[in-house]
Amino acid sequence: MDKIQNLVINYLKEEKMDDYDGIGKGELIYTYKMQLFIITCKSLSYKRNGIGIDYNRFSEEINLLKYYLNGANDSLESFFNGKLSDFEDDSVLYRILPIIIANKDIKIIEEEIIKNVSITSRNPKTFLKGLTAVYIVREYLENEKIDVDKVKESLINLSITKYLDNYKFMDKNFILNFEKERINVISKITTNLKNIYEGTFNIAENMEGKIIQDNYYKLISDFSEYLKNLKDGKLKIEKYNDNNKENKRIKVSEGNIFDHYLLGKSKIVKNDKRYFYIKTKYGLFKFNKIR
Repeated sequence: MDKIQNLVINYLKEEKMDDYDGIGKGELIYTYKMQLFIITCKSLSYKRNGIGIDYNRFSEEINLLKYYLNGANDSLESFFNGKLSDFEDDSVLYRILPIIIANKDIKIIEEEIIKNVSITSRNPKTFLKGLTAVYIVREYLENEKIDVDKVKESLINLSITKYLDNYKFMDKNFILNFEKERINVISKITTNLKNIYEGTFNIAENMEGKIIQDNYYKLISDFSEYLKNLKDGKLKIEKYNDNNKENKRIKVSEGNIFDHYLLGKSKIVKNDKRYFYIKTKYGLFKFNKIR
């Protein structure tokens, strides 16, 4: 198991689900955290100096996600309702992970993280958590272990003020709260990272032989390999084509097989009063009809 695969498994090992209240047993089902990880992977695109996000694709994916979001997240719910959230957003760590893995340049990573977080959140703690993830994940990928002192040094040297011109919401109050949280996190880092973010960044455990090699494991492995090849410049990314939107509407009769411009080849496996269930190559999704 290579370090990218090991990292992604550590991040996402708890996100697999058994079913939707008895429906879909044996199918590939997971929480919104894995859903967001996949959405970001599908939205990655080559830029002049690295890997960024095609926000036309990302926007379409997120707008569709509101109908099949598997779990509860206050920031995403606010976003779906047309508002930017002041809540802490735990979804950020999962949707930025592909950006961190696929890039080599720390400057590009920081810029892409701030841009992505700003789509749903105005919470300073969430921005800091995303940037902290950058330094921790990079340490692991470069050294296969995490040098806590280097992570601490990166946080000490971090300056959010260089982004002020690009993000008008970063006012004096935002900067003050960001700096308070940065000092707080730095003070909690000792010989390990267990005291920050409730142990979220315990990501270096060797998962070899510790996870069942089922369809969920295969999905993680496939995306890990994809990100590795993308980082090495070995893949050609198919450009997102807005013209494919004509196959946007879905006929929800049971057994209907169709091609969707975001979901790919799919099948309606169940349709009831409130929900319909679509099986795709990425898993089984439960769509809400009345959202």
